Amino acid sequence: MNRLSALDAGFLYLETPETPMNIGSVTIFAPTTASRDTIFQRFRDHTVARLDLLPSYRRRLQMTPLGIDHPVWVDEEKLDLDYHIRRRALPYPGSMEQLRSLIGELHMMPLDRARPLWQYHLIEALEGGGFAVYAKVHHADMDGVSGIATMSVVFDFSPDPAPVPATKATGPAQKPNFVQLMGNALRDFVGQDLRLVRAAPSFALALARVARRTARTFRLLPDSLRLAPKTPFNVSISSERSYGTASISLADVKRIAKARNATVNDVVLAICAGALCRYLSARKALPRKPLIAAVPVSLREPGHTELNNQVAAVLCSLATDVADPLQRLAAIAASAEDSKRRFFDIRDIWPSDISFFGAPVLVTGLARLAAYTRISGILPNVMNLWISSIPGPQQPMYCAGARALHYFPVSIPFHGLALEITTQSYLDDIEFGLTACRATVPDVQAIADDMIQELAVLKRATDAISDAGAVEVIDIAAPAIAEQAPPREVGSRAARETVSLRPLPAAAIQVEKHLPRRPRKPARSGGPIPTPSTKSKHD
Repeated sequence: MNRLSALDAGFLYLETPETPMNIGSVTIFAPTTASRDTIFQRFRDHTVARLDLLPSYRRRLQMTPLGIDHPVWVDEEKLDLDYHIRRRALPYPGSMEQLRSLIGELHMMPLDRARPLWQYHLIEALEGGGFAVYAKVHHADMDGVSGIATMSVVFDFSPDPAPVPATKATGPAQKPNFVQLMGNALRDFVGQDLRLVRAAPSFALALARVARRTARTFRLLPDSLRLAPKTPFNVSISSERSYGTASISLADVKRIAKARNATVNDVVLAICAGALCRYLSARKALPRKPLIAAVPVSLREPGHTELNNQVAAVLCSLATDVADPLQRLAAIAASAEDSKRRFFDIRDIWPSDISFFGAPVLVTGLARLAAYTRISGILPNVMNLWISSIPGPQQPMYCAGARALHYFPVSIPFHGLALEITTQSYLDDIEFGLTACRATVPDVQAIADDMIQELAVLKRATDAISDAGAVEVIDIAAPAIAEQAPPREVGSRAARETVSLRPLPAAAIQVEKHLPRRPRKPARSGGPIPTPSTKSKHD
């Protein structure tokens, strides 16, 4: 019997009919000579044979009496494989658009809490003869990193399936009774209080470090603790989902990051920011203030393989009020670095497992009340969307002898956050999965397509600097996102106090017309939008 942490349980409490807390992946496989029946049977047999290696697939939730404490995991004696492993087929011609539409429909359906919280759908009849596997798990069960680890067990890393290691047969653990559940809950409450008392000195020191750093920057920050601007994404949502995908070259992203003294994640954020600029500008909805993204930060220590959530988040400016793509990248890198530095000041005392009496009932009730009143569209936002990056496998995966071509993530939009962007690496690519509320962002694929354009913009800008033989020195000391000054035009004296950039050669950078040169007057989107299969190899 394992009790859920507060973070894991929170995904249960926040789940409403409009916000099923499902995460997942879509893996697209190359055509194979095997028949459809053979492929499905191989996949089913292959998965069943590995269930003993995946203990989280054999457990279900057990609520505590009266909902006084977080639920616990108990062993499931018998799995209904027809529920967990399913088979579907796309209508002709089996296009990517049809696949994405089906994923949106499947992802909106909540998982049955009376069963282990996972499902696989093998989807046949893809255009060209391939197939896909859509995997869905509850976020209370695992995070993105542990999800990648799970899929590496389900799939093979060679065309020939590896033999399954022998495991020691054990019967299901005895289910806890009322007295045991109540006793464990009371013991957890007492232990938590003791841990909080012991952590108080460390917590005070961490707050002092943050306060000192904040005090040093306050003199430049008349508009501290500002909120995120309102966008069409920041509304209450429905249960329907839209889904978009894109693939870009990991080598191109690494080259830009190296040339601009940034990280791969910084470049990914810049690509997302540019695509959002295009999308919102075309709809005359780009705010003058920069969009703010919540970026998850892993709390997982090296060697920790537990399949639970070990993650926190920092806020990062997307610098969408900066027109120049390289200056925007530099501003994003500075904001991300500062936010992470501040977070690591308090990482060791981050409260990841806090509970209180009746938490399941109270938090669930508040979540449903917020959904019913649609208050998310009224309250101010501290962020506009989530952007997550997950390291994926660097070797090819196989299913029923077929090689995986793409490995896209699927995530969770929420009330007030109608769009979520997740990326994960696979082989030589970075795979984008955009999950959105269909009523709010029905054309989410347009944003995904623009990400390919944005990579091309950054490549051209970087190459122009290199070709010109210019050496640009970037000296940025941007404050944390909650402490930045109000957005101003790039080049103004106030802006240079926050982001210090030497001017780039005028001939070196070609600013796309769709990007606003002045934050007050966003222009329309321009240029053709490539198809989802278009890669960045044109550069």
